[in-house]
Amino acid sequence: MKRIVLYRYYHKLENNKQLIKFLKFLNPGIEIYGLFGGSEDQYNEATEFLKDELTHNYLIKDKDTNWKWKNGDMTYQLWYNDFGHTIDFDFMHAVEWDLLYFEPLDKLFEHVPVDSLGVTGLIPISKIKDRWFWITDPSYHEEWLQMIDFFKKKYNYNQQPHGFLGPGATLPRAFLEKIKDIEIPPLNLDELRIPMLAQTLGFNMVDTKFYNGWFSKYNIKFFNCVNFFVSKKNIENQLRIKKGYRAFHPFRDDITFEYLVKLHHISIDKNNIGDFTNSFKDFILKNISRILNKFNKDW
Repeated sequence: MKRIVLYRYYHKLENNKQLIKFLKFLNPGIEIYGLFGGSEDQYNEATEFLKDELTHNYLIKDKDTNWKWKNGDMTYQLWYNDFGHTIDFDFMHAVEWDLLYFEPLDKLFEHVPVDSLGVTGLIPISKIKDRWFWITDPSYHEEWLQMIDFFKKKYNYNQQPHGFLGPGATLPRAFLEKIKDIEIPPLNLDELRIPMLAQTLGFNMVDTKFYNGWFSKYNIKFFNCVNFFVSKKNIENQLRIKKGYRAFHPFRDDITFEYLVKLHHISIDKNNIGDFTNSFKDFILKNISRILNKFNKDW
């Protein structure tokens, strides 16, 4: 199975260089393709600066910032139609500039079959429809209803809608080939459309397991899409836990390749004595409310 990375970025070139080098360190021999979403007049500078790290750098043309942010599926469609179909791969891993992995892709996604999509936090919309912004916000709710209507009329959609979080999306080549010529409506955002596209085209979806529990105040410290930035301290603590998080989003601190390698060594140190202490700490944090409630009742 051949995996490639489609690296989404738009600024902070030096930081991205360090992050891409670390991705290569974790995944020797992998080809990393750029998906540049910055202003068009900065594209040549970005291409030159990252020429030793990226196999190719694709420019998203004639789209505004909001469009590029919300429409990953349509962006992947553009990339595949214009360039991606010319290269050899089985799996495309979309990696955003503020997404950090600390294990090789083969290990992180070993549970995702090559004919399935890997998506983060996959969940039926019925379970989050009263709390998720993209459904509850009046303007986006209207677009959500329009999207359902579009898929029903054009593709005879009659399944249970799902949502997910965009970071960590992994798409098989077969899926990109299927959506090559399909009409994708510019409604709401990709985290609602991609599951509908997968269901419509007969593809299974498998959760990446990067996001364990929607709206969890504990999990948000390590992985979220609400601009609660992940700290170095929380990353280090998790890497000391044998079964802790190995994917983090959003991480936006300036970083060096050397520091990332140092962090990675924490997670593979077999002599690490922090496992039990940090695991116990995590247990307490996860269950603090229940423990305190029981303590109050007992007294």
